[in-house]
Amino acid sequence: MRGWGFREALKYPLLWPLYGLCIADLSWLTFSATRTLLFNPDVTLDHNNNPEPWQAYREGRYRLWAGNYDYSKLKCKAPIFKDNDVIPVENGDD
Repeated sequence: MRGWGFREALKYPLLWPLYGLCIADLSWLTFSATRTLLFNPDVTLDHNNNPEPWQAYREGRYRLWAGNYDYSKLKCKAPIFKDNDVIPVENGDD
């Protein structure tokens, strides 16, 4: 086999499944990377206008199913990051 061209690939039909799987993998990689960049709220490409995108989702619900639990009354225990300083949150569990 001299090259990876289309005409060379046609001469070896036993390698067709390998080529098909490689094309399918590259297609899935392109699709999933594009979907993550466009639709995931945690991914940002513009750090100048939105330097800390995770702060907008502090009080959100991140479980697929949580029963009848009301997340609006739950206080977030994660620290607040602002201007390169960490502001600890009082838990009240002491």
